[in-house]
Amino acid sequence: MKQLAIIGMGPRGLYALESLLTELSKARERPIIHIFDATSSPGTGNVWDKSQPDSNWINITERALAGIEKRPQINYSNVIIGEFPSYHEWCQFSQNSDKPDSFSARNKLGNYLNARYKSLEVVLNELESFKFIKAEVRSINLKDQKLEIATHNKVWTYDDLLLTIGHQSTMPSDQLKKWQSHVASYKSLTLFENAYPVTQLNIVKDKTNINIGLRGFGLAMIDVMRYLTINDFGNFKVINKDTFETIYYKSKVQELKLIPFSLDGLPLVPKPLNESIDLWYQPTKEELDFFKSEIEAVSQQSTEIDSIDFLTNPFAKITSRVYLDLKGKGIANSLSPSDLERLILSWLTDENFSHPLIQDHNISTYKLIQNYINMALGTIPISLDFCIGQVWRHCQPTLYKGFSHAKVNTDIIEKVIALDERSKRYSYGPPIESMQQVLALIDADILTLDFVTDPNIDLVAEGWTLTNSESKSVTCSVMINSVLDAPKLLDINTPLIKNLLQNDLIQPIHSKLGIETSPDGYVITPEDKDDVPIAVLGRLAKGSVIGVDAILECFGPRIEDWAKAYVSKLKSN
Repeated sequence: MKQLAIIGMGPRGLYALESLLTELSKARERPIIHIFDATSSPGTGNVWDKSQPDSNWINITERALAGIEKRPQINYSNVIIGEFPSYHEWCQFSQNSDKPDSFSARNKLGNYLNARYKSLEVVLNELESFKFIKAEVRSINLKDQKLEIATHNKVWTYDDLLLTIGHQSTMPSDQLKKWQSHVASYKSLTLFENAYPVTQLNIVKDKTNINIGLRGFGLAMIDVMRYLTINDFGNFKVINKDTFETIYYKSKVQELKLIPFSLDGLPLVPKPLNESIDLWYQPTKEELDFFKSEIEAVSQQSTEIDSIDFLTNPFAKITSRVYLDLKGKGIANSLSPSDLERLILSWLTDENFSHPLIQDHNISTYKLIQNYINMALGTIPISLDFCIGQVWRHCQPTLYKGFSHAKVNTDIIEKVIALDERSKRYSYGPPIESMQQVLALIDADILTLDFVTDPNIDLVAEGWTLTNSESKSVTCSVMINSVLDAPKLLDINTPLIKNLLQNDLIQPIHSKLGIETSPDGYVITPEDKDDVPIAVLGRLAKGSVIGVDAILECFGPRIEDWAKAYVSKLKSN
């Protein structure tokens, strides 16, 4: 019997296993399947871990999780794996289009994913051909066309391997290295090199008279902020359920100060309040088909191109139509569709491009957050950049599908990914309530935005002294790094990935990106080397595929393509 190992049992690993069993049942094949995962709740990965606190929220609407569909019944190897409900069926989700979108705690989706996995495992455990191994894989070696997989105390041998591991730590930046050695010299200081799990912050959570620096001003910062301030000293209270306007009430004095900062100091942009408002930004089916065909006409041909006009031009055309259709809901203007297209292209090319239709970033960050909240509520005229960000979110699934495994040169791939990353301040934005909480903490004098834009940082015996452009300074004795590492393969420092690179079993598609894979997920090897029986799905294949960070992509066709390819290979051997 052929032997397959699946390393990593997060949402992607879960759907890969389900897709595999479906394809194996059709082909009447039955390999030995072993799963390696070191977490306590298989199916969830770290991001959706069931044990994380309720203060970690999802930033995708529960409405959009309709994409996690039910699993049909699978008849596999003389056992019957029952169907499992869709996420919406499981939590009995229903919502009126005018009611505010809901954003649940991440552990709620984690409970769903873990239950879905367990419903598989309880049946598969009846088979000798299935085994779950709770262990971290340390190394993988190719020997006589077989893969040797080593955990801390055992070596296993397989014919084929699927790697679906998620976020991996990378080499610390020069700044973090300096901070590490500084903290080693002064024992009174505390540095958290990663924001997660947020429960590690318990040692500083209820301290009084404390300044805490937050490196980063994104989604992870919001998780950290919420965890630290829902505490023994106070909590949030929504005072207007229509706008999520929030106050932070103090039950006793703590003297806590949170000091976030980032390179550009720009805040996240919240998602529209509800489905009705979100539909203002929805491209038509014909527009999405046009967008897809324009991208694929270039990405699937081997023609040499030197710009990403093939992507930005059709996108600008769609967004121009959407903005004009907003009429009085947008900022008043008398521009023609082609004038608007040119404006959109200018903004996509240069994030500092300014125009009366584009939100001015030179106002106070507090006012900027307020403006974006009001646009998300639909209560003030929508700026062109807000509209661009929302239309981009609606176009992302089409872009991810049409551009993955593009045949263009790798610099073009990097440019497309860089533009998608830049859009995420808008397209991956948090719920309105999260940004109202930021304002509530500023009003309560707990969070300050005085140092949010690229402060000067001096290391002193008391910690980190941040100084802003107006020469105002503050010193923090605790620093939390909430900037998540990009999946740049050559910078990853986990033993398994370093081992795969050293053994020449994987190579990056581009020096700044992830592993090069084929459309069915298998690792592409140099022409002078034999193919290796390793497939990679997810974050580590960034560049070959794009959109690796979206939960709905974990349940998408790329995973099914791998399962079909693996079973086809099995049948031909």
